[in-house]
Amino acid sequence: MKIDDAGLNANAGELELGDAEMLRRKAFLDFDESDAIHLRRLHAALNLHADDFTRGFYAHLQAFEATRRLLPDGEGLARLQRTQAAYFQGLTAGNYGRDYFEHRLRVGLVHQRVGLAPEWYLGAYAKYLSGLLPTICEHFGDDREGFIATMRAFIKVVLLDMGLAIDAYIQARDQTILGLKNYAELVFDSMHDGIVVLSPELSIESCNRRFLDLLGEDTAPPLNRPLADVLRADDLDAAIRALLHGGTAVRDRIFSLQLVRRRTQSRARITLKRVCLGDERDRVLMVVEEISHEEWLRLQAEERLARSEALLRQAQAVARIGSWRIEPEGPDPEALEWSEETYRLFGIPVGTRVTYADFLARVHPEDRERVEAAWDTARQGQPYQVEHRIEIDGETRWLEERAELCQDAEGRLYWAIGTVQDVTERKRSDGRIEKLAYYDALTELPNRSYFRESLKKKLALARAQGHPLALLFIDLDRFKEINDTQGHQAGDRVLAEVARRFRDTVRQDELLARLGGDEFVVVADDTDRQGAEAIALRLLAEMRKPVGVRGIDFPLGASIGIAVYPDDATSVQNLIKHADIAMYRAKSAGGGHRFYSPEMGERLRRDLELVQRFGQALHNGCLQLHYQPKVSLADGTLTGVEALLRWHDPDWGWVSPADFLPVIEERGMMVRLGEWVLAEACRQLCAWRDAGLPLPPRVAINISAHQIDEKDFAERALAIIEGAALPPSRFEIELTESSMMRDPRCAMDVMQALVEAGFAFSIDDFGTGYSSLSYLKRFPVHTLKIDRSFVRDMFEDGSDHGIVRTIIAMAQNLGLTPLAEGVEDALQAASLQALGCREAQGFHFGRPLPAADFAETWLRPSRSTDSL
Repeated sequence: MKIDDAGLNANAGELELGDAEMLRRKAFLDFDESDAIHLRRLHAALNLHADDFTRGFYAHLQAFEATRRLLPDGEGLARLQRTQAAYFQGLTAGNYGRDYFEHRLRVGLVHQRVGLAPEWYLGAYAKYLSGLLPTICEHFGDDREGFIATMRAFIKVVLLDMGLAIDAYIQARDQTILGLKNYAELVFDSMHDGIVVLSPELSIESCNRRFLDLLGEDTAPPLNRPLADVLRADDLDAAIRALLHGGTAVRDRIFSLQLVRRRTQSRARITLKRVCLGDERDRVLMVVEEISHEEWLRLQAEERLARSEALLRQAQAVARIGSWRIEPEGPDPEALEWSEETYRLFGIPVGTRVTYADFLARVHPEDRERVEAAWDTARQGQPYQVEHRIEIDGETRWLEERAELCQDAEGRLYWAIGTVQDVTERKRSDGRIEKLAYYDALTELPNRSYFRESLKKKLALARAQGHPLALLFIDLDRFKEINDTQGHQAGDRVLAEVARRFRDTVRQDELLARLGGDEFVVVADDTDRQGAEAIALRLLAEMRKPVGVRGIDFPLGASIGIAVYPDDATSVQNLIKHADIAMYRAKSAGGGHRFYSPEMGERLRRDLELVQRFGQALHNGCLQLHYQPKVSLADGTLTGVEALLRWHDPDWGWVSPADFLPVIEERGMMVRLGEWVLAEACRQLCAWRDAGLPLPPRVAINISAHQIDEKDFAERALAIIEGAALPPSRFEIELTESSMMRDPRCAMDVMQALVEAGFAFSIDDFGTGYSSLSYLKRFPVHTLKIDRSFVRDMFEDGSDHGIVRTIIAMAQNLGLTPLAEGVEDALQAASLQALGCREAQGFHFGRPLPAADFAETWLRPSRSTDSL
């Protein structure tokens, strides 16, 4: 290996190895001429083993990758071994002057240049010494003093040798580092961009020439000065501090700079990066690239363009609107130019070449003909607008396409530019809106609006084709009882189940709809009266099966009214009205189906007139109460009186309660009427009392189911009675079994409140309704009234006689008073008394009489001594 003498001299000069320095180093190691004498004496003995030591030494070096890779092969290795042997021999040669020092410096320089680190140099020396020691020890034998003196000299010269080699190594490395540093500083100062190193306190630790030029500084760098003293920029300090606290690097961010010395402003592209220089304190490397005015204008234009493009892309993505263009005269005549959103809408990777044929292949097969027709129409000058479906990952989506075409006079297409928008949600919304507008949410059947529009179209078609058309109006029987007793949720489940049954029953060409509540309709095209009756029978058959609600099977039924075009009506309005009338006739007859007839219309007209006249009579105080006595079968004394409603119309005369009560109950007038009856009974009792007449023990008032269902009925009834200054114990309330069972819980609460106030209760027409004994024993009832139908036929019909006997016995067992209605002769009265019946009323004892006649007949002192 050739050694650079110039480099050696430079290193020796840097180490200042003059005579004085060499003497100083020897003196420091306490190395003198006596040590040299001891080493010279050892020299001849070691030379005998020099080759062996050298071979062992190199064998050790080749055992390690770090040293093996520095060794040559073949003749080079042999030459290096001879040089190494001469080096080892020089340790004991006894000549330690300038030549020795320079040779050892040269060794250190070689090690640095070939890349042998000091750790390997020292390790190799340790191997040499450990291998040499046994030989030296054997040479001296028992000469202990000679051995120790020689080893001391040997150690001193080895350490001197090592020191010289390592000093040369370090000096050479420092020179290399200095050269690199000078080179780096040269590059640093030559860079086009300004570069600054900032301390954690944001002071300038170093900067290059370009940075000084930016600042306008022409003197020494502003080292250790705060950055803000020479340069300021909005948010720059914050960005640097964020970086020092773990933030991410800032790259090419544009800042508006205020240059303090120049007192000017400029714009620069700044990069910030955190660096560590070895003292565990992070610095910030800041690169500043000044931006010219022209470049700034260009950047602003590019930024505006980028913002516009980004805004367009974002707007297209948000609105799910893509754009496209085709240019037959362009570089790729068949290709469609699509925006990114268009690619996404069609589920095709962005950038894929797409032709019109590729586009058409993505269109739903059932819509392709319509899309092609729209394009052909657009080529003829019409607007291009079409909606079509596509399939993406098994999902059907709707797209709307619009375009503007540019063509010459001969129809040759120059270009077309268009948009494509995802309208799936709009389609779904339209569907939901249509469903909300035309379908019933509970049953999912068409609703009233859909039904009327469909009936109008079907009727027009039937008129044009000369075909009949049938309309069936369906109202459920006893549904209100379920709704009132089980709650509206249960009622909704019943309606959903009924709708399911009807849906399974009607045919595909028959329209089934729900009008609301428990009303349904069926419209059947090309169907006469015979066909309509077949439909009605199918529906009624489904209603014979009970509907289960909360573990209870409720029997339902239906009342169906049928009107047929053109026999019964020729307009939508009249067809619906006549089917509705027929339904009411079916319901009044107990269910089933009825066809419309003109007589039904006359009956409805009369019912409407009846309601009007009755309302006027109620408002004008033209109604009356008649009073029928209740007597004791034991002695015939008056036990009470029942107030019965009577109506005399100026034109119609006396109207039977059997005729008007069902009609006004159907029209929801019973609550108002019931309060009038109670108030009128109070007024009459007060009149009798003021006349000095004895009062009946109790006045019985009939209460409808609508009244007992009102939760505040007890409060209103007590208010009426208290307003008349009468005790509630003067009143008995009569309820039918069916009215009690509409809402048993509400009825029980109302009855309990009235009983606690002093009222008495009786069950009217017992045995003709539910006869629910489980509820009967829980209701606060005082009297059971045996229905007149059982009393009338008790001698001719053994069953009726048994029913009467059973009711009387049951009442006695429950602690209730049995009272027979409709007693018309003495034989009936005697038989009832014999069976244990305690009270009765009927024509045998007295007919219902106006108040004055009743007072004349029953309230004289000779008949009763009761008083208030």
